[in-house]
Amino acid sequence: MIVVTGAAGNVGAKVSDRLLRADQPVRVLEHRRGLEELGRRGAEVVTGDLADPATLGVLLKGAEAALVALPDVVTDPEFTATRSRMSRVIVDAIGGSGVTHVVALSTVAAGNPDATGPAAGLRELERRLSRLQDRNVLVLRAPFYMENLLAAIPLIRAQGVNGSAIDGDLRLPMIATRDVAREAAERLLRRDFTGHRARLLVGPEDVSMAAATRALGERLGLPDLPYVQFPPDGVRGALVGAGMSEEAAAEMVELQLALNRAGPFHAVRRAADATTPTRLAEFLDAVLP
Repeated sequence: MIVVTGAAGNVGAKVSDRLLRADQPVRVLEHRRGLEELGRRGAEVVTGDLADPATLGVLLKGAEAALVALPDVVTDPEFTATRSRMSRVIVDAIGGSGVTHVVALSTVAAGNPDATGPAAGLRELERRLSRLQDRNVLVLRAPFYMENLLAAIPLIRAQGVNGSAIDGDLRLPMIATRDVAREAAERLLRRDFTGHRARLLVGPEDVSMAAATRALGERLGLPDLPYVQFPPDGVRGALVGAGMSEEAAAEMVELQLALNRAGPFHAVRRAADATTPTRLAEFLDAVLP
């Protein structure tokens, strides 16, 4: 049995799909409705809360491997504390289970001691997992997900502009979640890793937000779509207006500002264990045909 947390997310959903296609027994956690299709395809669906020890006990019972992904519950007014509690409960539950192999989703920034924003929560998860000395743990650190660009489509359609607090000319090592999911699923199937290690994945090219906006605009019928670097307070207010909690919005803006402070990502590319194949144009062709 392979357990997938975050099965409603961009990576978790694709991992679940790949495992089911490989005729593997899969168990997923449903916090809210949305996993009916996986259930119809044969996945065992457990309903509950990722921060609840009893739920985790049921989820992990009899499992040999697990994908661990911390969800971003951006409407939660205690965004940071909730993620920390989830991290603790997940790792404690794994420690008390028969799971031998864990693949955890993380981010490049989690490797930094001064990680901020959501990356700090993933760094905490990595630290907790490192204490499971008798388990095999593979952490997949990825940079900016291409899917993040799609969140701007309502703004683009409403106002004819794209923007965030990220420097428009900063080239980011973007990656498609389908490539991260492919790696995660293969490692869960093969279970060919031992001990504890982190693997850095990057996409085949670095793309600036200005260039990504132009590519988005072309596919949305807006070839002259501009990208604007908005002030942090403006971005925070817009995110709250879109339904995020004050704390989650602040964390997301901090993440964007941290990208600016990091500057060029040449070192990330040099340190990568693997370069994934999907380019931004291919990704956009698939999701915005």
